Amino acid sequence: MTMRVGAVFSHFRIVGRLACWAALAGAVAASAVRAAERLDYPDWKGQWIRTGSGNFDPTKPSGLGQQAPLTPEYQEKLKASVAAQAAGGQGNDPMARCIPPGMPRMMIGYGLGMEILITPETTYFVFGEPMHQLRRIYTDGRSFPETIEPTFSGYSIGHWEGDDGRGHYATLVVETRAIKSPRSYDSSGIPFHADGETIVNERIYRDPAKADVMYDEETVLDHALTRPWTVKRTYRRERNPVWLETICDEADPQVRIGNEDYYLTADRILMPTRKDQPPPDLRNFK
Repeated sequence: MTMRVGAVFSHFRIVGRLACWAALAGAVAASAVRAAERLDYPDWKGQWIRTGSGNFDPTKPSGLGQQAPLTPEYQEKLKASVAAQAAGGQGNDPMARCIPPGMPRMMIGYGLGMEILITPETTYFVFGEPMHQLRRIYTDGRSFPETIEPTFSGYSIGHWEGDDGRGHYATLVVETRAIKSPRSYDSSGIPFHADGETIVNERIYRDPAKADVMYDEETVLDHALTRPWTVKRTYRRERNPVWLETICDEADPQVRIGNEDYYLTADRILMPTRKDQPPPDLRNFK
């Protein structure tokens, strides 16, 4: 009988300890939730200008030196683009014809970089150059619509994660779909698959030790790739920005006629861009 009573009391002591531990764990979790609810949005004001090259992977040379993990078919397209540019043409670079860079190329940050405006429902990326693109990242908890009209900026849904240790969210996590074509990764003409099913995942955050340094870790999923392609981009902040207006068509010397790219001089004279380039078709001119 004594043994049984002792076992019963021992059982109750164990149950009591488990209940205390459960209550403590619940309190900690609730505290974490309350702390997360109190987190504020980070200060990302200013002008964010890229550091490093304008290649898609800023750590590697352009063109074939990017070592893009392309399928054989799309590797040949890249080789053709590089060869066309070496001969004086534009290759597979839609931006040469004033077509917006689109995602993820727009995050290279051309010219004067970008401005970031944060609201609870949407974070806006405003690009001054080269074509005044506006990117909206929805953080209001929505899901991707069943049908999306593609745009060059794509349709982006994000959420905030982590604590920067100063009461602010640390990281903006984003997924972008429905990106319009034509586009390339960078000026060398690295191609995307023609099916338009590219998905770009990002983690955007400031350097924990340097408030004026920001990173964008980008991972591209595309059927022209043999595996996901991940790069890391770095920006520095200018706290006293100067914004200029640039209109691509105002100073664009490139003229595309049919399938050929020509060059327009300052005297408005049409010039070839490569050796032995045929002249424009004038059959309808008398």
